[in-house]
Amino acid sequence: MSLPKTVESGSTKKNSLIDSIGSFFTSVRTAIALLFLLAAVSIIGTVIPQDSALEQIRQSAGSFSYRLVAILDLHKVYRSWWFVLLLVLLSLNLVGCLIRRLRAIPQEWAGGSEKNSFSFGLSVSRPLKEVRDTVVLVINRILRTSPQISEMGGRITIAWSKHKIYLLGFPLIHIAIIVILLGAVIGLAYGFKGTIQIKEGTSGNRFTLIPSGEVASLPFDIALEGFTLVRYPTGEPKEFRSDVRILKNATEAAKGAIRVNQPLTFEGISLYQSDYRLLGIKEVKLGVSDHGETTDLVLQPHSTVTVPGTEYTIGLISLDPGATKRGAGVEISVEKSGEQPRTIKLFRKDSAPVTLGSIEIRFLDYQPLYATGLQIGYDPGAQVVWVGCALLILGLFISLFTNLRRIHIDITGKAGRTEIGISGRSRKMRREFRETVEMKVRQALQDN
Repeated sequence: MSLPKTVESGSTKKNSLIDSIGSFFTSVRTAIALLFLLAAVSIIGTVIPQDSALEQIRQSAGSFSYRLVAILDLHKVYRSWWFVLLLVLLSLNLVGCLIRRLRAIPQEWAGGSEKNSFSFGLSVSRPLKEVRDTVVLVINRILRTSPQISEMGGRITIAWSKHKIYLLGFPLIHIAIIVILLGAVIGLAYGFKGTIQIKEGTSGNRFTLIPSGEVASLPFDIALEGFTLVRYPTGEPKEFRSDVRILKNATEAAKGAIRVNQPLTFEGISLYQSDYRLLGIKEVKLGVSDHGETTDLVLQPHSTVTVPGTEYTIGLISLDPGATKRGAGVEISVEKSGEQPRTIKLFRKDSAPVTLGSIEIRFLDYQPLYATGLQIGYDPGAQVVWVGCALLILGLFISLFTNLRRIHIDITGKAGRTEIGISGRSRKMRREFRETVEMKVRQALQDN
């Protein structure tokens, strides 16, 4: 006698465990708890600087804080194993809720659901056929759709359904969120971010990964043709732009300008304008006047030029892009046989020139040598996320702008009277819908 009891008990425990797991992954409470945890984690990711090197955190935080950050990967929250686990659990919860909801949709679509938001009955002395025609006319005006009518053994059944597509709104929203979460997980697993610096006139494909600091290579080369920096009148940077060419197998595959918030994307890899560095000077242009005749003198780094018609030799020392009212400034060395070498500073916005004997020198312009700093981003889940967003918009549109309404009427004849049973359902404005149906039907069927 004990063996059957043991088997039954084990089976019951197994079923109970399966039911508990199923309830966990279809529970609204589970979804709310997971969303709360994800929100809390997002706050942590905002407070703690992300993609920071552990060495920087070690220097700025205490030993306990450093250990906590290192163990829980709080410096890269959105790429940590436990954050991905939360996303997976939320996805499983949504899948469970979706499966449970999908089971009921075919029956509801066919009109077999017994869920009603109202029901009432009437008894009138009118003939059965007249009642049928009157009721059909009234409800057709309310729902503006044709009914399904069946007659059998003195009983007439009439059913209306409108906006059955409303039933698809809920599943579409859940599918959309699942797709978005799937895209996020794909991006976290296979995407990367990094930085690269390229000098004007050169190309490169080696970049530094964030936050690991490892060096990786792009599947193409980035050639920097030119870097343009526009400044405000105060000298502060206003806009900077990188004009680049994308080289694939030594052949130009794309080209364009990269500005702040205007990236260039090639093969799913986006290049963002991040920063820049002034590496040096390409050349400086000076205006030299001698007895009314002005000529342009071009100076290049590590070279000297003799002023035409004089014994003066000028060399370029340095350049300051300048953030003062005098604008950019250049420092030059001036030498003449028999005289001590001199160092002179010229500013582009100075109205008065610098005089050397019979000549006057003005600072006209310069061409700086820059290196652009680009941020590299690759997110293979981005397209999946966009698909999810489109499904989400479609699901929200269906849920917000459609309204499932059903009316079911049974008409039977008993003892010289006609009995009418009316039931209906509306997902929105239920009370108003019930009052409208009842009022219109009663007015149309009231006895003369």
